[in-house]
Amino acid sequence: MPGPLGDATRRDLTDAAAVQLAAEGFEVTRPESGAEPPAVAARGRPGGGAEPPAVAARGDDRVAVEPLAADDATPTVIVSRLGHALDRDRRVLFVARDADTAAAVRDLLADPPLLAARRDGRRTFHLGPDRIPVSGGGYACVRAEGLGAPTFAWRETDTPVGPVPAHPDVDAAAVDDDGRPAVPRLVCEVDGEPVTVLAGVDSLQTPPDEAFPFAYRRDPDDKRFRVRRGEDGAVVETVGGFAALREAGYVPVPMPLVPEHALGRSIGDDALAAAWNLLVIGEGESVDDGSVDDGATGDTALDAERDRDR
Repeated sequence: MPGPLGDATRRDLTDAAAVQLAAEGFEVTRPESGAEPPAVAARGRPGGGAEPPAVAARGDDRVAVEPLAADDATPTVIVSRLGHALDRDRRVLFVARDADTAAAVRDLLADPPLLAARRDGRRTFHLGPDRIPVSGGGYACVRAEGLGAPTFAWRETDTPVGPVPAHPDVDAAAVDDDGRPAVPRLVCEVDGEPVTVLAGVDSLQTPPDEAFPFAYRRDPDDKRFRVRRGEDGAVVETVGGFAALREAGYVPVPMPLVPEHALGRSIGDDALAAAWNLLVIGEGESVDDGSVDDGATGDTALDAERDRDR
């Protein structure tokens, strides 16, 4: 929810959370930097507050307050807010106004947390905002054949077992005792059809051009986009900009949102569940009417402008 309405919602939610945190014995500060949350709470007087702590029930000493307007409950924003807090040894208190936003947050942070799905140890990822740089320069793309935007999906699987494009530090040939690849295969599907297979999520680091059907790059001289075929590097299209690129049917491949990459660390489900709380304050309600989720099933974060600043 960009604009004044979203900003007003975030301010109101921050104010409400600050009141409840103060009642529980926290000292609340309002950082002036746009690279920080709108409020940060630290445990002030031990045991201060007449009721047992609800907002920070696990006895946290430092809490980042992250208000959520309706459009903020996205995987990208949530991961960014969690990573920012973890880097500073804080937990996150996500604050929502309505049940739909709270439910979206819980869905994103519930089992499996920060994943679209998980089965037999193999993960399906949400899509992130970034593109995939390829070794020959520029970014991976596909040709969309049908009407409308194509649907992308990234998932881990056990096939194929043989050679696939891999980062130099990844042993793509290794198998475990059951004959499964030691490094899961990472498959990108477009409208249900596989278009590339990589040796695990670490092979997303500048994969070779031939791993994807096409790649595009802006020419430094004439500033036009050249689309080249992945298998042989032949230029198949030259266009003047992104709009023309899409009109020609070429769509950038989105980077999957891999939790350990986005958070800057691997983190178990229990530790992740302990990293956040959710406070729901209904529109028109007082702070005392707010409800707190203890984080066992999860909740979420703030605005994209601050994401770019961090």
